[in-house]
Amino acid sequence: MRTIYIQIFCSFILLLAACRKDDSPAPLPGGSISFQLPADKDTVQIPVSILKDSAMVVGLKAALSGHTSSSDHWVSFAVDTARITAYRAEYGDAMVMPKTSWLFYKPTTRIAAGSPVSEDAELNIGLQTNLMEYSTYVLPVVIQSVDGNPDGIATSRVVYLVFKTGKPLVISKTGWTIDGVSSVFNAFAAANVLDNNNLTTYWASNITQQMPQWISINFNRDITFTAVNYYLPPLLSYPTLGGYPTSIRIETSMDGVSWTDKGVFEGNVADNMQTIDTGETTARYLRFTSLASVKYASMYDAIFISGISLVP
Repeated sequence: MRTIYIQIFCSFILLLAACRKDDSPAPLPGGSISFQLPADKDTVQIPVSILKDSAMVVGLKAALSGHTSSSDHWVSFAVDTARITAYRAEYGDAMVMPKTSWLFYKPTTRIAAGSPVSEDAELNIGLQTNLMEYSTYVLPVVIQSVDGNPDGIATSRVVYLVFKTGKPLVISKTGWTIDGVSSVFNAFAAANVLDNNNLTTYWASNITQQMPQWISINFNRDITFTAVNYYLPPLLSYPTLGGYPTSIRIETSMDGVSWTDKGVFEGNVADNMQTIDTGETTARYLRFTSLASVKYASMYDAIFISGISLVP
């Protein structure tokens, strides 16, 4: 009886092995899977608007060179950020698209039996307003594996998805730093005007000092803009408690030493913010000075600014 069981078990194993062999994809020659792009093309230019956040889908296809296959094949794409060095060497300066702005929603796709081209793999792009204006972002894409095999079958080719940004709604603060400040009260640091939180964090000048009070920002790059926005923290109940400027001087500089006076402007806040038109200006530094203010709680010469930004 035991001999019969062993024979049955061995037959079952052989049957499974035969099924696996029959179900496995037909073998493919080395380098036969590539991108569905001309052989001399390794960049794909994709314009991207940063005026608002929107769902954007980039499709990628794999191609089987020279022939079709009698069975399905599964191709997996991946982003290889280390390849940005090679892109820069060939095409010039660019940044890797930040991980917060892309997701390989469908990295694996199928080349159906009898077809030379795969279905679309899907790369999603979003949070475009976090990207910098007039900049180049790159995602280097490679074929990671074919039918689970990372070696041999797929080309070693890299395709660079190149995203060119244009005019923003508000210029990105990425890279901005505080260059100087006249005074600070307690923990209400000057850097709070750069944190993209215009509601609950703010810079406060020292309540024991008088106007003028100023803050200087280093953009760390040349920026062209037409206006300056500043914001007041809503929790201080503008205009009830005071603590806001009534006269403002805006100055700009290219080196942080020599300053150009863009004018003195009357405070005119609406919805806890004011836009100050400077005319088209290119600068690396901005100095915002409160020349006069409404006393906070009718007692203190202080201003509270929750944010400063630039309008393109």
